[in-house]
Amino acid sequence: MQQHPRSFPLQGNGSPPSAAWGVVGVVMLGNFLGPLYSSTSNVIIPNLIASFGSDVNTMQWVVTGYMLGYSITMPLAGWLADVYGRRRMYLIGLTIFTLASILTSFAWTVPALIGLRVLQAVGGGIISPTGMAIITDVVPQSQRGRALGLWGMGMMLAPAFGPWISGLIVDNLHDWRLVFWLGVPFGIAGLLASAKVLPKSEDRRTNIQTGAFDFLGFGLLTGALVAFLVPLSQGNRVGWNDAAIVLSFVVSSVLFAIFIAWELRTTHPMLNLRLFRDRVFSVAVILRAMVGMGYYFSIFLLPLFTQVILGWDPTLSGLILLPAGLAMGVLMPISGTLADRVGARYLVFSGMIMAAYGTFLFARIDTDWSASHITLDNMFRTAALGLLFTPLTAAAIANVPRLSMGAASAIINTVWQVGGSIGIAVGQAYLTTQTAMRLNAVASGVTFHNTAVHIFVQNMEAHMAVPQMAQFIALATLDHMAMLDASVRAYGDTFFLGAAVLAICSPLALLLPRKRAEAGIDGARARR
Repeated sequence: MQQHPRSFPLQGNGSPPSAAWGVVGVVMLGNFLGPLYSSTSNVIIPNLIASFGSDVNTMQWVVTGYMLGYSITMPLAGWLADVYGRRRMYLIGLTIFTLASILTSFAWTVPALIGLRVLQAVGGGIISPTGMAIITDVVPQSQRGRALGLWGMGMMLAPAFGPWISGLIVDNLHDWRLVFWLGVPFGIAGLLASAKVLPKSEDRRTNIQTGAFDFLGFGLLTGALVAFLVPLSQGNRVGWNDAAIVLSFVVSSVLFAIFIAWELRTTHPMLNLRLFRDRVFSVAVILRAMVGMGYYFSIFLLPLFTQVILGWDPTLSGLILLPAGLAMGVLMPISGTLADRVGARYLVFSGMIMAAYGTFLFARIDTDWSASHITLDNMFRTAALGLLFTPLTAAAIANVPRLSMGAASAIINTVWQVGGSIGIAVGQAYLTTQTAMRLNAVASGVTFHNTAVHIFVQNMEAHMAVPQMAQFIALATLDHMAMLDASVRAYGDTFFLGAAVLAICSPLALLLPRKRAEAGIDGARARR
């Protein structure tokens, strides 16, 4: 029988040796790259349009293609890591990502740019779940919370740094191609360090019953994700009632239902869906999707508000995200250490409530909010997510057998990615709907029968050299003011929706274990 590698033995003080933390540090570096390039692409879209002479609808595929590549590869990465070795697949993923980043900077046509972005995402989709599985191997369960907190720092710091650094580049150097070199030094350093630090034992196969690859399962899941994510990214532009959009969602639902039925009956499934028999795993995965929605919800809305409504440049708009990302990064290993001692339940529940309140603070956002006001409120909201993220991840994998860890990591990371995509799409759609509704409400009062409007026009006539133009200019000014007011109120409405979703989902956290011992009991019951 094949002997599977075990975690590094604990030292006398109950901590893993430095070699284990070296592995965690290397994997954290790789986990920084994927989200880094995900958060930079929106900043450079206007530059890409100007450089290639394209349009916004075509260039949106630079973002959508990356999202698709990431989401489709993650489930496959779990199987590959279990079958061909986690260290080997991690190095392959990091190599693909680094080379694709370099090639993307030399993109010569729009199709080449989109294709290379998809290739880049394939590498990133391998890195994240594989790295997480490696950590669960080398770090004992009693220290996993702290280790996963350090690993998750990379994922959360990247969206904070990415927009700011990208803004600096496009605002000062005016060259979008340099943005794709941001992660190359990290990728090269990560490859060299990984080859040296990651234990060779991680090259061993963990899935001793490899069987044939589940082509049908992979095809069904890929089709379901594509049919879901593409209309999700395009629905706001073409309309959610469009026949193609509705049909695509129906096809996605059917394919996903068939995928579930197939995976539960096949001998060698690509994803072990029986993991959902464990209550803790199921609850943690659902909450992780909801937290992903809430996190990317605000990552999308805040830069949009500051640039479109307040007129800030990309550099300043990205800078306000930086302190929040740092606060979250600091809290993640701390909350992970606490989770190792007291369990996940109350940390996750408190974090959900705080995140809901932090998001609710932005329901009152207005044009007179200063950069410091926005930064402080965002720090509170994001710090709350830092409090819950690591305990939630640790709880999700607490009962997972080692042979299924690759599949579990793939599921956990995929739902985060898909949840984030849903959050952005829902936020964008709701913002558009509320803007139109608010504008209709405001515009209905902008008539000459309104005393305030009548006085405003009279004042314009009194101060203009050509009184005949006063009425036209006054109404144009009032239309602009009405649109601004409607837009600001719509942003507030959309933040309120995000807060409501987090608040409604927060009681689910009470189903998580209070201590690790409870998780072990639940896992034993699930495996009977």
